[in-house]
Amino acid sequence: MLVRRKEIFDAYSEGLSKYSWAQPPEYETGNRRSSYHVFLLRIRGITEDQRDRIIREITGRGVSVNVHFVPLPMMTFYRQAGYRMEDYPIAYDNYSREITLPVYYDLTNDQVQTVIRTVVQSVESVIA
Repeated sequence: MLVRRKEIFDAYSEGLSKYSWAQPPEYETGNRRSSYHVFLLRIRGITEDQRDRIIREITGRGVSVNVHFVPLPMMTFYRQAGYRMEDYPIAYDNYSREITLPVYYDLTNDQVQTVIRTVVQSVESVIA
């Protein structure tokens, strides 16, 4: 399963890296390697509202994506405990531009290419 998920990561990175707006995750560095659990694509220079519009576009075209990680200060318990999102600008920036792409092991190569095409079309329709 890990081998297949790495293949999906590689295909997403190759297919999306050619776009200046795409910021694929760094999943291999030196002697460190990801578990390939979630592919956290970030879109450069967009707002949270634009990200949400892109997600609606992608979903409307038949591909399921989401936002996997929500910063703790945005969760009720932590907000009520006094954590403020404004104190964590990097976490918010990453969250506001993040779209999690599907990486389940039985995703076919054709489906991976469909995800890439759909993401590109959706992003470009919103930021154009």
